[in-house]
Amino acid sequence: MYQLVTPMAVKLALRKIIARKNLERAEAGEGPLTQVEIAAGSKVSQSVVSTLLNGRSRRIDFDTINGLCGFLHIAPGDLFEYIPDEPQN
Repeated sequence: MYQLVTPMAVKLALRKIIARKNLERAEAGEGPLTQVEIAAGSKVSQSVVSTLLNGRSRRIDFDTINGLCGFLHIAPGDLFEYIPDEPQN
C-alpha cells in the first residue's frame, strides 16, 4: 500500500542561510559557498548536503545539525522554520 504524504510544518531554512552567507561573502569579495565547501566544513557528506539543499530530506540527525551549526556559526533553531498547517474545516 502507498502512504499518504502530508506536508510538513517544519522546514529546513538551509537555503536561506546559505544565501545570506553568500551575500556576506560577495560583499567581502569572496565567491559563493559550494556544496563541497559546506560538506567539508561541516563534516557532513556531500550527498546529505545536496539532499538537504534540494528539499528531499524528511529527517535530519543530531550530528548533521551539529556540523552545520558549527560551520555556519548558527544556533540549531536557526536551521528550521515552522509553518503551521492550514486549519481544516
